[in-house]
Amino acid sequence: MKLKEALQEYEKRKEAIMKQREGISKKYTESSKEIVSKILRTLENLEQKELPKKIDPQLARIVGVERERYTTALRNMVRKIESIEDIEKVLPEISKLHVAHGRHLLLVFEKEVYEINTLLKVLSDEYSSYIKEINKIGIEDVETEKLLKELEGLKNLIKEEERSKEELTEQLKRLQKQIEELESKPEFKALKESEEKLKREISQKEIAIRSKISKLQKPIKRMRMPDATARKFLEDSAYAIHHPEEFLKLLDRIEDKLDKKYKKTVEWARTSLLRESQELALMKEKLAKIEEELSAFVNEEDSKKREIMELKRKLKEKEEKLKLLKKQMQELEEELRKSISKLEHILGEKIEMS
Repeated sequence: MKLKEALQEYEKRKEAIMKQREGISKKYTESSKEIVSKILRTLENLEQKELPKKIDPQLARIVGVERERYTTALRNMVRKIESIEDIEKVLPEISKLHVAHGRHLLLVFEKEVYEINTLLKVLSDEYSSYIKEINKIGIEDVETEKLLKELEGLKNLIKEEERSKEELTEQLKRLQKQIEELESKPEFKALKESEEKLKREISQKEIAIRSKISKLQKPIKRMRMPDATARKFLEDSAYAIHHPEEFLKLLDRIEDKLDKKYKKTVEWARTSLLRESQELALMKEKLAKIEEELSAFVNEEDSKKREIMELKRKLKEKEEKLKLLKKQMQELEEELRKSISKLEHILGEKIEMS
């Protein structure tokens, strides 16, 4: 049997059983109403019954109050019974009523109270018979149709999320391609190569100059000079590169105090430091211009890289969500499998999903 046919057959059987149940409920509701009518008549008789003449006055007062409370409360309770299903809610209340108000009343109106109790017992038995009969024709609830709708909705949601993931992946590929195209542009590559070359040359020149003039730090330190230029040079030998004139003036002041082994370094500084410093400054100016030209490319590249990072974050979130949705789908499919198995048991036939 196809699943669609199985669900239709199940609904037919369920509807037929519901009609049967309605018929049983109607039958027992009518019989229970007859019992309720008898209880109400008996309560009326109890209310109208006169107290015996030979009764203790104190007991008479207690019984009078108890009778009024008992009949009023019980009448209100049984009037709540509009269908057989209402009996289940009312019976526990009635049991409590007997405990609270029936003790003294039974001493004086034994016959009437027993008659009411008998009718209440009949009412309770009627409800028990109803439950017994209604349970014989029950049908187990199956949620196959509900689960199918939930599963369909979940599958559609997964498709939407996968489509969204594909779009994000395509955006990521486009951006990565744009970065590759940007980085492969001849002007970008040329500028990048020039920048890297200049940076290397500047670094090498600075190291070469500093390695020469730093030899003078040791003797100048020993002189303990209260001189600003000397102090700054001792803190960082690069000071001589950035302020060559001041450094050369310092050398003029201390040349006579230096050992002969430092004469070659002083001579190099006199003949080459200013030129080397100027060349270095020109190289740095050239580097600054290259970096300025590169900045447009770099800013565009950085912007795209930030977009890529954001897309990767979104993709990760999307993958986590899909993982969760697919887990939910597996759980729903398992529930559906169990539900169909239950439906097969009810109908007594094998069900095909297609």
